[in-house]
Amino acid sequence: MKKKVLVIYFTQSGQLNKAVKATLGPLENNAEIEIDYEQLKPKTPYPFPWTYMQFFDAFPETVRGTACELEPFTFNTSGNYDLVIIAYQPWFLSVSVPVNSFLQTAEAKQLLKNKKVVTILACRNMWLNAQEKMKVALQSVEAKLVGNITYVDKSANLISLVTVFAFALGGVQDKYLGIFPKYGVSEKELTEQAPVLGEIILKHLKTNEYSNQQQELIDAGAINIKSNLMLLEGRGKVLFPLYANYISKKGTSGTADRKTRVRIFGIVLPTAILILSPIITILSRLAPVLFPKKIKRETDYYSNNSLRQ
Repeated sequence: MKKKVLVIYFTQSGQLNKAVKATLGPLENNAEIEIDYEQLKPKTPYPFPWTYMQFFDAFPETVRGTACELEPFTFNTSGNYDLVIIAYQPWFLSVSVPVNSFLQTAEAKQLLKNKKVVTILACRNMWLNAQEKMKVALQSVEAKLVGNITYVDKSANLISLVTVFAFALGGVQDKYLGIFPKYGVSEKELTEQAPVLGEIILKHLKTNEYSNQQQELIDAGAINIKSNLMLLEGRGKVLFPLYANYISKKGTSGTADRKTRVRIFGIVLPTAILILSPIITILSRLAPVLFPKKIKRETDYYSNNSLRQ
């Protein structure tokens, strides 16, 4: 009997879709595996490229976990899937609104209960807090997270800050201004490393034994954690809900009353990253020396699929 896999994803630019296809190549090419794809479609589509205001106006609802309406799903909620793969992008250190909205539906609760789940992320570089929220969501629907793969832009943080804005707001993925590197996950990583990760998933899918899968994925380079970004995310995790609530007090998404606060946040966020990033980079180099056990403990925790109580 064929093993059945359901892939649930949302993508705007297609970058995530490329990462998913590259990873699942070994499964696609195996006659014993049957894969269904479900692309989530918001009833009010999110733009790509974004305008400046559209981009930052999505921040409060993303951080607060406010759901959007989705088009009807095509998958069978009672389908006997052996594995569900959820592919998503982090938005503002949170799960993207369409994927988070799906996780709140009755269909998700029915589909995911007692199911094995693997998550695949493609993003600039910060994903730890988003994955923590994903863990909580999966736990709430009684799903079991058995694997996580992250694809990130390997450029330095401040460089990727420039290139991600050029990409998100202008659709420019090639070298920006002829100076900055191409934004996104490298083609080499997708062609060379992604299939290796897919083979690991395939092996465990065939045996239905996942106890060692995440460690094998880690050993194959599936997880990307930098101590400076871990510290920077820690600051954002505390401050983002405060900013989100501050903006939301002036109204819901798209309302004119909150435009001023959205504009202010659109200035504050990049400025804060520019100021804090060099400072935190220095601190992150000292932290492993001053607090080696804590840094290792945190890195090990975020690399795995358990949820901190």
